Amino acid sequence: MTSSNKNVLQVGIIGFGLSGQVFHAPFIVANPHFKLNTIVTSGTLAKEKYPSAHITSSILEMLAKPEIDLIIVCSPNTLHFEHTNAALQAGKHVIVEKPFTVDSAEAETLIEIAKSNNKFLFPFHNRRWDSDFLTLKHIIAEGYLGKVLDYESRFDRYSPEIVRAAWKYNQEAGGGTLFDLGIHLIDQAVSIFGVPEGVFCRLFNQREGSVTDDSFDLKLIYPALNVTIKAGVFVKEPGPRFQVHGTKGSFVKYGLDTQESQLRKGKKPGSKNYGIEPKKLYGILNSATFDKTFRGPYQNLPGNYMDFFDNAYSVIANGAETIVKPEDALLNIRIIEAARQSDKEQKIKYL
Repeated sequence: MTSSNKNVLQVGIIGFGLSGQVFHAPFIVANPHFKLNTIVTSGTLAKEKYPSAHITSSILEMLAKPEIDLIIVCSPNTLHFEHTNAALQAGKHVIVEKPFTVDSAEAETLIEIAKSNNKFLFPFHNRRWDSDFLTLKHIIAEGYLGKVLDYESRFDRYSPEIVRAAWKYNQEAGGGTLFDLGIHLIDQAVSIFGVPEGVFCRLFNQREGSVTDDSFDLKLIYPALNVTIKAGVFVKEPGPRFQVHGTKGSFVKYGLDTQESQLRKGKKPGSKNYGIEPKKLYGILNSATFDKTFRGPYQNLPGNYMDFFDNAYSVIANGAETIVKPEDALLNIRIIEAARQSDKEQKIKYL
């Protein structure tokens, strides 16, 4: 740690699109363990929002600053490897937006570079701290579902034209909905159930102008568990976000975690009601465990992406255990690679 104040990590951010603006800068500014030092961007918005930060268009200029401890990579997917490698070689710890890299070979290389430079590498899988996912993990841990037999997770939209992040759909490397949204859903499922034996997947290019997948239907293969992960762009009436069934009960949850919408509207992390979902979005738990039967709304635990940043600080400053490990991100990418191969061959691909 090179900061003059050893209790505060100096942070630089590469890229100030949606990710930098919404998912990173607000958390760095709100967390007393960090100080936003520099933002690399070609636009003017960063200076308007964070006038005390240094704004530059030069990554090399930022990497040359000895006081910066941690770099957050929010550049386009195909630049993650280049920018993360440069930051690690410059002696910085790195947080990398998802997807970690565009292929497993790049991921393996970055893991080795981080180890050889004695630096920490944090893939940004923030949706482990979604309200609904935290609630589901709690319900499973408490035994309300018994042995989980069937798990379905969906992230659907109605977006018949490519108007959002068009660059993600005009290239196969790191592009498509499977890399954009599916990687979050894969990470959530694997963080609960562990490494699957294999995958079976169908990918769909449904919108004009898309050269990679818009929608997908992915099965993670486990011995005694059915795991389905899906996302679509022609879903005008969304179904459940989660449907999970076990030997003792079921949990069904509609609606998305509120943090992204709150952050987009300018709500600050840690402010009143941040991460709190309204009662209308409570999931339904139907459980017959512990000799009791219950059916009704189950209050959601608060979502809190700040826990990711708190863990990163604790790892760097205090040697705590990393919650989202780079090896987790590597596994997620290998699953995506197997899913793409499964779609081509129309058969199960074993890991």
